[in-house]
Amino acid sequence: MRKIIALIGLSTALISTLTPAGTLHIGNADTATGKLDISGAVRTRYLYKDYADSANEGSANGDWKLADIKLVVAYENPDWIASMDTRCYQYERLCDAIFLKDAWLGYKFSDQHRLNVGLQSVDFGYARLWGNSYYETILNTVGIEDIQNTGIKYQYNDDKNHITLGFYPRDGGNYKGPTKDSSRYSGNFVQADDLSTGTDIEEKNMWIGRISRNISINSEQNFKTEIGASYWYSELENQIGPQDGHRKTWNAFAVTDYQNWQWMLSIGEQDIQTNDPNHPFDSTIGAFDYPYQVANKARFAATEISYSIKEPFKNISEIKPYLTYSTYNKQQSGFIDSDRLNAGFYFFYKNLGIQAEYIRSKNDPMTGGSSLSLGQGDHNKASQLFFVSAGYYF
Repeated sequence: MRKIIALIGLSTALISTLTPAGTLHIGNADTATGKLDISGAVRTRYLYKDYADSANEGSANGDWKLADIKLVVAYENPDWIASMDTRCYQYERLCDAIFLKDAWLGYKFSDQHRLNVGLQSVDFGYARLWGNSYYETILNTVGIEDIQNTGIKYQYNDDKNHITLGFYPRDGGNYKGPTKDSSRYSGNFVQADDLSTGTDIEEKNMWIGRISRNISINSEQNFKTEIGASYWYSELENQIGPQDGHRKTWNAFAVTDYQNWQWMLSIGEQDIQTNDPNHPFDSTIGAFDYPYQVANKARFAATEISYSIKEPFKNISEIKPYLTYSTYNKQQSGFIDSDRLNAGFYFFYKNLGIQAEYIRSKNDPMTGGSSLSLGQGDHNKASQLFFVSAGYYF
């Protein structure tokens, strides 16, 4: 069940720009005392799949269950901004896993310059989320999309240019859950539950930078693009081997809009050197109480095309269908590549959010693969999953 919870937990794309009518507002952000917003969600899910996996509810299909509850408290005044996001997940019982997703404080030097301190999203790639997919791309499972770490981040944004530089001394931390070190929202380096089959790596002193530029081609046709690149360097403290290592990861990206269409493309490469004598070619990553292996050296790509159907019905401002494909091409001889194809749509009706998605993937630990599938790989057989989420957002 934990794999499905992981996928549910990552599904924040739908509400990233939504302010539900039920959100509690206290005060005014333009005053010195500021404004306090309290919001959240209660989400359920329906699941059907063509594989059986003990970590993914066995062969159970066709059931509808409570997935998670989230609570977000945000504050803003003319100079300061802050946010705390807490998640409660149900594996067997309600809230048998509780994670802190965000807890940061920011200072606004001006409309263009801001500094944040605390547990927050890292800026790597063209956005925190690399598309509209409910499950996100396979690169989230790799540990480079939608990642929260603890540190300090400077941001500069104007109409054309965007620059971010962050320093994160440590990852997002381990919280309440049944595993040794994988009770966390983000895919981080963790201590494997069984060290005979995994690693014990702690990622520290992460430097993550991102730069991009907006280019307007034809404003009347909403024809524009954003191009950019990002880089991630960190130290990897090996808790088993005699030497420490490092991570070096880069990507280049573009996001192009034309009328109601949007196309996203990201390519890059990851080089992880852990100096672990027992596992020199893969490392243990964990999230949502599920640790798994990831190949250390790979080239990766992600692309998505989506279309926005504006105001198709009363009380529905938008329906967005999308098609997403991502791949992790491992460089170690004998390792089998991993990929994930997502096709779906989402919409909101008042405070009710609905999303349906079909996934077909190979060597994907979140969809039919074993804990080794994103490392050395299992086989080239595809697994399929159909998923519906319905949530009430307040």
